[in-house]
Amino acid sequence: MEERAFDYDLIPVRVLIVDDCVILRQGMRLLLNRDAGFEVVGEAENEQTALRLTKILQPDTVLLNNLLGKANGLNVARQLLHSCPDARIVLISGSDDESLLFHALRIGIYGYLHNTLSIGDVQKALRAAKRGERFLGKEQAITQLVLEFRRLTQEYGRLCRGLTALDVELMRFVSDGYSNREIGGRLFWSEVQVKRKMQDIYRKLQVADRAQAVAEAMRLGLI
Repeated sequence: MEERAFDYDLIPVRVLIVDDCVILRQGMRLLLNRDAGFEVVGEAENEQTALRLTKILQPDTVLLNNLLGKANGLNVARQLLHSCPDARIVLISGSDDESLLFHALRIGIYGYLHNTLSIGDVQKALRAAKRGERFLGKEQAITQLVLEFRRLTQEYGRLCRGLTALDVELMRFVSDGYSNREIGGRLFWSEVQVKRKMQDIYRKLQVADRAQAVAEAMRLGLI
C-alpha cells in the first residue's frame, strides 16, 4: 500500500508573542487562536522573558515587535538567535527605514512585517517561517531588497576586477559613446590621461578595446 506524504501544514504553527503591550499581545493571541492552524504557546513582555520562554517552549515561530519597551527588537532578535539558533523570528515594525529591513535579514530574521498589515499577512508570514521561507509583507520592501542585491552584486564584480569607482564612471561615459577627448573635458583631464586610464581598465577587465570593455562591464552589471 502506497504511503501518503505527511502534510506538515496540518500541524498548528506554535507561536510565541513578544510585545511589551499587554493589550496587543492578548489581541494577537485571540486573533491567532481563532484559526486552528495556529497555537499561541506563550507571551513575553520583555527580552529576558522572551529568551527564557523561547528556550523552554521551543516555538515554531517568534512574533516579535521591534519596539519592545526600552529594548531594540533587532538586538533582542540577535540574542534569541544566539541562544536558540533554530528560532524563526517574524519582526513587526512601524518603521519604513530600509536599513532596518536589511539589518533584520542579515541577522537571520524570517519575516518582516509593517504594523499596518492585516492579520492575514501575519498568518502568511508565520506559516512561511515555519516552512523555512522568508516573507516580506510590503511590495516596496521586496523592491528595495532587489535593488540592494543588485548594488551588492555590482560592488562584488567591481572589487573582484580591482576596479575603482572612477573606473566605473569612465566606463559609463564610454558606454554612452563619449570619445576620450570628450571624457577628458568632463573630468578636466588631458586626452592622454584618459587614454592611459582606459588602458589600465582594459588590463583589469582583461579585454583589448572599448567595445570589449563595455561588453564585459555590462556582463558584470557595472553599467
